[in-house]
Amino acid sequence: MGFKKLIYPYNWIMNGVMANTQTILSSIQPVSNEDNIGLQVSWTGTPTGSLSVNCSVDGIHFDSLTFNPALPQPAGSPGGYLISLNQLPFAWMQFEYTNMSGNGILNVFLLAKDLN
Repeated sequence: MGFKKLIYPYNWIMNGVMANTQTILSSIQPVSNEDNIGLQVSWTGTPTGSLSVNCSVDGIHFDSLTFNPALPQPAGSPGGYLISLNQLPFAWMQFEYTNMSGNGILNVFLLAKDLN
């Protein structure tokens, strides 16, 4: 029986202040050995802005993942959702939020595990 690697749920972004036109970036998470990644995204208040999950092969240059349907974006009211990433073929991942107007608090939890 193999050893299952698990990144226990942790608050990847904790109480990120969504205000003015600031950008919130999570830490860069290594994900090359993870098969399944789950994100729980939630926000309070009345922010309007843009959320994205960014990935990288080299750990330096990050680009946004494309989702179909597109991820719901904060549009002036509290909200949240889950994101399921199955067998993500990248080495590094980062979460990004850019506020356009309004205020709120952002929390993003991350859990990852392999299939072994």
